[in-house]
Amino acid sequence: MTDPIPPRWRTALWRGETAPIPVVRTPTRAVYPRRRPGEDAELAAVDHGVTLALRVGTLLLAGGAPTEDVEAAMFAVGTAVGLDTFEVDITYGSIIISVPPTGERPGITDARVVRGRSTHFAKVAAAHRLVLDLSEGRLAPQDVESQLDAIEHLRRPYPRWFVVLAFGALSAAITVQLGGNVRTALLAFLTASATGLVGNRMAHRKVPVFFINMTVAFSSVAIVVGITALEPDDDTWRIRTSLVIVGGIIALLPGMSLMVAAQEAIGSFAVTAAGRIVELTFATIGIVSGVLLGLTLADNRGISLSATVNLKASASVVVIAVLAAAVAAAAAALTYQSPWRLAVVGGLVAGLGILIYAGMEQIVAPGSEDLIAKSPGAAAAATAVPAIAIGLASRWFGVRLKVPPVLVTVPGIVPLLPGLAVYQGLLALSENDPQGGLQSLVRAVSIAIALAAGVLLGQLLAGRLMHRPSLIPPHQITRRAH
Repeated sequence: MTDPIPPRWRTALWRGETAPIPVVRTPTRAVYPRRRPGEDAELAAVDHGVTLALRVGTLLLAGGAPTEDVEAAMFAVGTAVGLDTFEVDITYGSIIISVPPTGERPGITDARVVRGRSTHFAKVAAAHRLVLDLSEGRLAPQDVESQLDAIEHLRRPYPRWFVVLAFGALSAAITVQLGGNVRTALLAFLTASATGLVGNRMAHRKVPVFFINMTVAFSSVAIVVGITALEPDDDTWRIRTSLVIVGGIIALLPGMSLMVAAQEAIGSFAVTAAGRIVELTFATIGIVSGVLLGLTLADNRGISLSATVNLKASASVVVIAVLAAAVAAAAAALTYQSPWRLAVVGGLVAGLGILIYAGMEQIVAPGSEDLIAKSPGAAAAATAVPAIAIGLASRWFGVRLKVPPVLVTVPGIVPLLPGLAVYQGLLALSENDPQGGLQSLVRAVSIAIALAAGVLLGQLLAGRLMHRPSLIPPHQITRRAH
């Protein structure tokens, strides 16, 4: 196919100019098949096309989709409904679309502000399918508005009580993954469910995430301290109370913000990446503050909450860890309001990641009985390889299931989040061991960076290996009859 773009546009692209460029050459990731714009009587008016693109972008951005996916979706919608040359600008909380004047038609600029975000993976998946159907010609432009109305009013698939129980199941599964027994898992489930109910009520009243995380984290540690004070001998109940805290920390860690912030930082969306990094930082500080307050309470009462995890590498231990990780990821997907099939896929991807991680542990730290490698470099290396596998798998499942890869990635990385390293660092700091505490926290940061970078690298590799959507000629596009 000959390149329909005049040389001046190619020159502008190479120079990085920000003037509006034709949609067929917009520098976005090819998530959707792109159609040739214009010259068809069936295509919607320009102002209507702008409105539809903005509505789709607002749906995705408010539902938790990465900025790059939002931009790609808006370009796909605009192209499909007849917009030729236009520009999209997305920041952390706003979307602007501008169509330059051509001939007698004046230019059009419109904007939307996203004042609130609520993770709703079911809505994001529905909007993604709508854009795919429109891009591939299965949905006529005149039918988009009614479909958007239905998606905007889509209810959450699970009630609040179910989400609270899923949060408890996530924490319980993490304790099993780290070697906890049935009693430990039961205590983790009850603790996370109770604290999750409190957090859910606070979120319903629009309390900032910082205070929600601090309250939930402190409540988890306080419950453990109370139980330990009642029965200080662990051999009586054989409950590893420290794992209950670790399970709660991992359930609270903002894996969604971590992945999206890393993707936007690497994808050159500096403004939105900065906003999400600030959001991620304060959400994590809230967890750290709550845990430190709880550990201070434990120290004042003379209670020690050790955080050692010693598991001998064996087939049975690996199998249990893989199954527990799959349950944890599926439960995490349910808390994000994902459809059931995506929860199952997230569990499969997480199980694959932990299986590879177990093999990497034996390579980077042979003979070690600690699930977390001792040095930050070894921990990052052990995490990066399964993260790449998760990125590859999430992109593959995303294409097959027609959902954004992030909906599979986010629950898939939950079992690999550095909750144990975070707790070990905070515990060391509370026990006046700053060197050990900082070493553990640096290890946690190294794991988080390796996890995010590995997943994104896996997705990029998958995009190269898989067939990339191309420009669809008009005569190959099937449209519904009027």
